[in-house]
Parts: sequence; C-alpha cells; structure tokens
Amino acid sequence: MLQPLKPTDAAIEEMALAETDLAQRARFTPIRRGPLGNLLIILIAGSLGLFHAALAAAQRRIFSSTRHGDH
Repeated sequence: MLQPLKPTDAAIEEMALAETDLAQRARFTPIRRGPLGNLLIILIAGSLGLFHAALAAAQRRIFSSTRHGDH
C-alpha cells in the first residue's frame, strides 16, 4: 500500500539537485515571519499541543472511570 509513495532513485536525485539550485531555493526555505511572527507560530503550536493534551487526559479520566464501573 505504501509502495507508490516511495520516491524513485531518480526523484531523490532530482530533489537533491533542486536543493542546491539557487533558482529553486524558495521551495526549501523555512517559514519566515520575522521574530515576532515566528514566536507567535511557536506559541500557537504549543497552545494547541497543551489543549490536545488536556483533552486527552480528560477523555482518559472520563472513559476509564465509566469502564471500571466507578461512575
């Protein structure tokens, strides 16, 4: 199932050459929004991670108590 997703040797070589081509360098640059923009991106990503962790912990607490008949 994953075999079609694997790049061929020619595709890998083409990508490696593109990374060193100055005309294509914009394809490989990281997100650049300035210092404050990058800080904002980091804070948003961290907040989303904490929110996800809190939801996962709440879900485990709710469903573990109902599964064992403690509710």
